Parts: sequence; structure tokens; C-alpha cells
Amino acid sequence: MKHIRHMTPMRALVCSLVVGGISLGAPAQAQAVEYGIYEGETCPAGYTPLTALDAFWTFVASCDELPYSGVFRIADGSSIDGPWNGCQQHANDTRELDYILCKPNYQLFEIDGTTFAVVRGGEECLEGFEHVDFATASAYADEICMHVGYWGIARIGGGGSIDGVGYGCGIRATDTRPLGDAICVESE
Repeated sequence: MKHIRHMTPMRALVCSLVVGGISLGAPAQAQAVEYGIYEGETCPAGYTPLTALDAFWTFVASCDELPYSGVFRIADGSSIDGPWNGCQQHANDTRELDYILCKPNYQLFEIDGTTFAVVRGGEECLEGFEHVDFATASAYADEICMHVGYWGIARIGGGGSIDGVGYGCGIRATDTRPLGDAICVESE
């Protein structure tokens, strides 16, 4: 999967209007998000498609950040046009598109100077990372499980898994269930 472009517009949008002493503001979650443009219809490991709301708030004031003539896949089969068409969104776009807009869906954390990642929404690791092995996960289980998610269960190396705090930070060398997250460590 080829990464085309990466933007970091982590600017908060101030979208409020004061009329007659009443403030009509945008919801707290209404803000631009960090995103990347990737070739194809799927996001790489550790990334998820922008939602329609993400795309709206990211490009409402900066539509020109997208390549001019592109059409880009976003979540739930929707798409968004480039500046050539005013960044209009289209629900249920069944066309096969060349590009997708993706946002990070992972969290980095450090333990004793080593960088780990919890990757949401899949069992794969980010580029440059690999599944944490059972011995390392066992040695740092209390610290790692805090990042899994309270009721989460994440994939580790060798087909194992580690539980979140809600399940008591249990760890298994093998776990054949399909899991939604992964615990990874930076490759050396």
C-alpha cells in the first residue's frame, strides 16, 4: 500500500457564533483530525478511514489541502471530492476509488525506554513494529494491560493474547479467538 501524502492539521476549529447573547458552538468532538492519503480502498494497519464528521471538520476551512481533482474514500462506503468539487461528500458511493483518507488508530507508550503500540481495530502491527513476544508481555503485563482497554483483549506474538484491567491482566501463550487489537513493540 503506497502512502501518498500525510497532513497534520491538528488545529482546533473555532466554530462558534454569538447571537443575542446565545452561543451556538460546534460539538466538543468537532475538530480537524490528523490524516494520511493512501492508495487503494483500505487503510494500513493502525489506521482507520475518516468518518463523514471527521472529513467535514477537517476540510471545512481547508478544502485546498486535498489534491485538486481526486475523489477519496472515507468510512461506511462514503467519499469526498477534492477542491475541484468543493469537498462535497457522497454517501453510499459504490465506485472503486484510487485513494482513501485514513486517521491513526493506535497509541504509543513507553516502558523502560522501549516504545510499544496498542493498535486498535485489527491484529496487525504498524510498520516498523512487531508483536510483543510472550516473555516480554509477561514481564510487563501490569504496565501493558493498562493500555489494552479496560475490557479489551489484544493479540501478542506467537498467537497469544493479553487482557485489559477488567479481566485481570491475564496473559495467554496461545489464543485462537479472533481479536480486535494488537500489542506491538518497535522493531530493532
